[in-house]
Amino acid sequence: MDLYLLLKFAHVIAAVLWVGAGVGLCILGIAASAASDRDGFMRIIRNVGFLAPRLFMPASVAAFIFGFAAAWMGWGFSMLWVWLGIVGYAATFLTGNFLLRPRAERIGALIARDGVSDEAFALGNELLQISKFDYVMLFVVIADMVFKPTPTDWPVLAAMGLALAAAAIAFLPPVFRAHRAVTA
Repeated sequence: MDLYLLLKFAHVIAAVLWVGAGVGLCILGIAASAASDRDGFMRIIRNVGFLAPRLFMPASVAAFIFGFAAAWMGWGFSMLWVWLGIVGYAATFLTGNFLLRPRAERIGALIARDGVSDEAFALGNELLQISKFDYVMLFVVIADMVFKPTPTDWPVLAAMGLALAAAAIAFLPPVFRAHRAVTA
């Protein structure tokens, strides 16, 4: 066994922890929201806030570091799929840090101050919508890692782009409508 295989293994393990835990919480959030279980939904949101610095952030950074090192050792950086993976990671990292984390922190503060309020519940649903989009992005990055498209693999690249566009259309408009309502 060589160092490249160890780095690739560590990259996959970190990605599984990061994506698996998040998808599990997202599914639980969807179920609680659909059942109108406000208390259960808010417990899940609080768990997101708890896991973000303890699991999501470390696992995502580890996935990036191990993936970057494995790419450097095994492929280099001239391949399109490597750059798509880096851009996808950056997009989901920024989404997590600048959209998801602040909302989760605000929800935690609202719950501490007012309990499970309508405002906290609405913000929780915004967080869930953004999370759904974020996980589609992550699955597109995973598809990129598996299929390793080249510029001539336009059907794969088109499918990845369509998946992102469909997720943006399906999941993000309620977030922007809610934001406009708050700022109006």
